[in-house]
Amino acid sequence: MFKYAFIENVPGSSPETYSFVYENDESYSLVTGTSSFEMTEELAKKLDQEGYDLIDLCGDFDDEAVAKLSKSFTGEMGITHADYLPDELVKIEALDSLKEYGIVIVMDGVEVTQKFSLKSEECNTYVRFTKDLDAAKAAAKELVSLGVDFIELCSYFDKEKTQAVIGAIEGKVPVGSCGDLA
Repeated sequence: MFKYAFIENVPGSSPETYSFVYENDESYSLVTGTSSFEMTEELAKKLDQEGYDLIDLCGDFDDEAVAKLSKSFTGEMGITHADYLPDELVKIEALDSLKEYGIVIVMDGVEVTQKFSLKSEECNTYVRFTKDLDAAKAAAKELVSLGVDFIELCSYFDKEKTQAVIGAIEGKVPVGSCGDLA
């Protein structure tokens, strides 16, 4: 079973107060918020010990944070963070609010798009687990219609797939990806 986590930085949150698990026959996925680097580091170590395969971090984390976190792992767990293509970076830096946050994750074992949300005074996160790129594009359109300020994609989304999502939503909100954008 593939074990996956998406960790976002949400002020005032913790895995105990801001998280959910989605599980199917092929995958186990945790989406959660942390409110400090130390809390993220503690959680990442725990997930490594629990045999997680991959952690995707929101765009609030950078290459330096990923490198620092990776040093504490004892297993083979991968870790990456959301990044933005140049045009998308300009768009996200211009935003006044990051409160309404959309996440799209392509995961094995998903047949029909699964919808979850986490809400707090600081951030409302809307997560969509999808089966493939076409379903992900549809999910991104739906998130835009809900009024998200921006969307981040899991590491499934390379540059070409990320651009396909940006095109599907007609560039209406900034889109970042944990995948390779080179």
